[in-house]
Amino acid sequence: MTDRKPPQDCADMSELRQAIDAIDVELVKLLRDRVAYIDRAVTLKQANGWPARIESRVEEVIANACRTAEAEGLDPNLVEGIWRDMVDWSISREARDIPET
Repeated sequence: MTDRKPPQDCADMSELRQAIDAIDVELVKLLRDRVAYIDRAVTLKQANGWPARIESRVEEVIANACRTAEAEGLDPNLVEGIWRDMVDWSISREARDIPET
């Protein structure tokens, strides 16, 4: 994460928007990294004969994200929705290469 002013120290909308844009760049890079791990999961799941969707793991990932959100003072319902979409997308990506069992 880069050094940036806290939101309350941004003097105008231009400065605030620059900070938001910088955060968006960081988020996209983190998502790119997450996708690389998802792609690796395909290979490992195939080697183990595992399906793309493992429901217990899905719920574990969601619960972890919600706990982190709560600890960080962020609405866990917001995070749950985002994470469910992200996990569903990830599983769809995996399922392209992993046959259903």
